[in-house]
Amino acid sequence: MKLIFYYQTGMPSITLIIKITLNKLSGGEATRVAMAEMFVKASNVLILDEPTNFIDVFTIEALESFIQKYPGTVIFTSHDKEFVNRVADQVYQIDEEKLIHLR
Repeated sequence: MKLIFYYQTGMPSITLIIKITLNKLSGGEATRVAMAEMFVKASNVLILDEPTNFIDVFTIEALESFIQKYPGTVIFTSHDKEFVNRVADQVYQIDEEKLIHLR
């Protein structure tokens, strides 16, 4: 299966086309592809599940920058407390089936 992205660069004559064979991607590569799609699609809300899994420090920093500048709402789950502390305005924890507001 191939995934093809068409990204309009803002210049009428230039369109970036990315062709990727999905079953040949590592976990980190698949995460970066999903992030690239997220960066170019317009949305008011993003829901991310463990977004720092399988990615390197450079990509985590890019994700943090994106989230901090994102004008909409970002909801994510993460076990990476440092990442959470750097990007989250509000933090909730699930403990014994209860949602606890931490900050």
